[in-house]
Amino acid sequence: MSIMMRSLLRQAQLHPTTPRGLAGTIATSLRFNSSNTTEKTSNISLTAQVFPLHKENITESDVDEWLNAVKHMRKNGTGGASTESEVFISQLAQPEPFLQEKFEPTAEQLAEVEAFANKKVPLPKDPMIENFTNLIMRHGKKSKAHKILSQALYIVYLKTRRDPMQVLAETLDKLGPLMSTKVEKTGAAKNRTVPYPLNQRQRNRYAITWILEGAEKKKSSDYSVRLAEEILSAFEGKSSGYDRKAQMHKSSIAHRAYIRL
Repeated sequence: MSIMMRSLLRQAQLHPTTPRGLAGTIATSLRFNSSNTTEKTSNISLTAQVFPLHKENITESDVDEWLNAVKHMRKNGTGGASTESEVFISQLAQPEPFLQEKFEPTAEQLAEVEAFANKKVPLPKDPMIENFTNLIMRHGKKSKAHKILSQALYIVYLKTRRDPMQVLAETLDKLGPLMSTKVEKTGAAKNRTVPYPLNQRQRNRYAITWILEGAEKKKSSDYSVRLAEEILSAFEGKSSGYDRKAQMHKSSIAHRAYIRL
């Protein structure tokens, strides 16, 4: 066991850009300093004494000292630690006192928590943009679809000088239908058409589908330009998707007797 430990310690090298003493000082400050005090002390930490700053390699004497400390502690227990290495190893072997320490936040930390109490963590990606990108995507080429949508929104910004995300959100809200219909079997000779409300994602899907279908009819060779033109047309209320929205609304009104409340 000692031969294996000696070989492992002999092969260990300290990183040249991060002195061992500095890393040990940081670790010791986290271990030995109180959590509710931030004042710097001039006393040299125990880790800095065991691993001085000028040390770059682990020598044979260091290995012998650590092995002797381990053997001494095995025989006499942790209460008989006398050297720096023995004290250091005994403290590592008993982490319970450090786990029992309680963190006490300062007044500045509490004020910072109160400042961000009502702040919501933003989503990593906008659901509307993700839905639009997925409907544009063909053959799994999502990066290409995202590029097309980004270029189209930039053209919308150049035309309107407004936030393109806000313009797109307003467009989808105006173009998206509120109701749709579905056919249900009654078991008799005639089925019935039942209207039902749409949630926000379903409304956006209808609106995006109509915008993409309208963009296919544009004359430009660049799909980003055609998409931007159709978004602007829908934003101004000139898209053909409004006719389809009116048809869906008319069908829902005609079959309003079957609405389930």
